[in-house]
Amino acid sequence: MKIVKQPYITNYELRKLEKHLKKIKNGEYEPYITVRRSNSVGLSHIVFSHKTKRCHHLFSLGELALFFHLEHDPEVLDIQEQYPLPINETLEWAKHLNYRHPAKYKERDGKDIPAATMTTDFVVTLYDATRDQLGIQPYNYKPSSALSTEFESPQKVTRTQQKFKIEEMYWGHYNHYLTQITDEDLNPNKTYNLQWLRETYHHVRESQIEGPLCEGMLNTLTESLINASEKTLKQHLNHASLVHDVTELAALEIFQHLAYSGQLDVDLNERIEVFRPVMMISQHDEN
Repeated sequence: MKIVKQPYITNYELRKLEKHLKKIKNGEYEPYITVRRSNSVGLSHIVFSHKTKRCHHLFSLGELALFFHLEHDPEVLDIQEQYPLPINETLEWAKHLNYRHPAKYKERDGKDIPAATMTTDFVVTLYDATRDQLGIQPYNYKPSSALSTEFESPQKVTRTQQKFKIEEMYWGHYNHYLTQITDEDLNPNKTYNLQWLRETYHHVRESQIEGPLCEGMLNTLTESLINASEKTLKQHLNHASLVHDVTELAALEIFQHLAYSGQLDVDLNERIEVFRPVMMISQHDEN
């Protein structure tokens, strides 16, 4: 078997990585790769999270979608994106597998190529209520097309799989299972809903209207959505705004807050739009 020649680790990359990992250890998390230093600016997003209280750098619509799902999960306490892996360790796993380690080909000097630090798309801190303890869950995101020879060359698919395997071996060594997520794992209706509903979550939660008004709106909307399921969301909001003497905009923001936080039992897997009826989970179960 031919032994694959590996790239070399530069002192600059080591110092940069060590400095970054020290910041993470001290609780000062920032992604190793930011949108400003990325080559995929057109598809990139910087999103502030009400959960982590910081901005997240996401490099594709797929990463953005997965982020919305993770942020909404009540068991998720923290999300660290573009998480750097120790380059010495990933290089050793690449040697073990006889796979070429990712490298910086634009910086090659003749036959010598510097190694690139590998990153995991998301490293999530979870709270396991059954065990009353915290856990770590790493995620790798790839569009399903990147894993199919129907859309990509066999060589490119194989290379994608090799890089995932290096990453998987690193996490497995520390008893963490690297989960690969594709667009096929994420309900597009739920992604659409989460992106819209989260817009006012922080605003309503931090304002004075969360309390008696929210409780009253919850009761009114629940009763209205169940007893008049054929009506559109706009009609329900108009009714609730009259009952509680608030504007329709305020009623809409409270609806978004109640639906996003799970207090209002709407089915997030069904697309929610203002001029369409809203499906409740109880109604979905009956059907």
